[in-house]
Amino acid sequence: MSNTARTQRKGTFGNGSKRRASWTVTPLVVGIVVMIGFGLFNYDAAFDASRGVENTLLHLARVDTASAIASFTSTSSSPYPGWDPANPLGIPQGQAPNLPSIRDSTSNAKRANYGGQGDKPHLGGFTEFDIQGLSPHVWKHMIQDYGVHSVLDVGCGRGISTSWFHMHGVQVLCVEGSYDAVQNSVLPDPANQVVEHDFSRGPWWPRDTFDAVWAVEFLEHVNVQYHFNYIAAMRKAALLFVSSSRWGGWHHVEVHQDDWWIRKYELYGFRYDDTLTQQVREWATEESRDVNATTAPNGKPWNAQHVWLSMKVFVNPAVAALPAHAHLFPENGCFQGRGEGGRIHNRECGTGKDAALETKLDPAMYPLTLDPSMDTAWTTHIQRHLAKSQSIQSSQAQ
Repeated sequence: MSNTARTQRKGTFGNGSKRRASWTVTPLVVGIVVMIGFGLFNYDAAFDASRGVENTLLHLARVDTASAIASFTSTSSSPYPGWDPANPLGIPQGQAPNLPSIRDSTSNAKRANYGGQGDKPHLGGFTEFDIQGLSPHVWKHMIQDYGVHSVLDVGCGRGISTSWFHMHGVQVLCVEGSYDAVQNSVLPDPANQVVEHDFSRGPWWPRDTFDAVWAVEFLEHVNVQYHFNYIAAMRKAALLFVSSSRWGGWHHVEVHQDDWWIRKYELYGFRYDDTLTQQVREWATEESRDVNATTAPNGKPWNAQHVWLSMKVFVNPAVAALPAHAHLFPENGCFQGRGEGGRIHNRECGTGKDAALETKLDPAMYPLTLDPSMDTAWTTHIQRHLAKSQSIQSSQAQ
């Protein structure tokens, strides 16, 4: 807060106790004078009169204070239209303009196998297919068990994970700082599905709210002084699925233990959910240990190490409470019986013998329907892009 703002607030509220003390004495004197003037002096009547005048003055004071607060709020301009500095934990309104990266090829020779050719050193660091950050098994549970219908992929690289969600019926938006990654996106409609934004240049957030943010291999790349810039985007999601690196790498400038990240994100207003965190990590572990699981598009076994090792799940109540996200965590609501340990077993409302007496659930509340053909289509899509990239690299090497 600036010194001017501090001065304004002090001027508005600082002398309140002194004013109230004077108001407490003045009405009593006024009441006595009024009653003497009419020749009707009576202590009780005078006291009642003084209380009435005092209440009137206090009411006027409250109105004046409320006006001062409103005036202070309206005159304190926000540096970012759509973001309210008086409500920093609120949902940013509208959509912030994106700030694309500034080109710089001086670090290309040091990138080795990392993507980001032509990007500044703080950008890039992605690989063609980072199997350690990809977990279709977790993604399916996010859709079926958590009811996720929309995903904002922050630091999405070429859009490998974003494309999986898209090809499984999820509404997606991919935000990425690397020009190289954006130009080589695997998404079918980059113009509408990809936003190029460098979070070191300023904040950005989408127009719409989303069920979930997916941010893997991103947090460690952005210095803490720029946290506000991407946290503003995450404020537009109900659930946050974020991983954080525990080792070095290309521009890994924020490498910390989980408790540091949890404390930071809770300071930002998000609620850490350990139950969901452990559940997601367990799903990723199951996938890596399933010898019967299908292989990834690059022919290797699935092993989402970033997910089973460091994924953390947070809840953003400001968005989760909106009616548009009431479909999250779907579960049948009509009682059917109890199972082991007295656990409730429910059925779909509007079915069974009491169907006519029950209100059916709105279809919009149900999870998206998944089909094995979606997996096949995505695998084929990614394999085609990987083959294209390899062909380009081979021709460049010659």
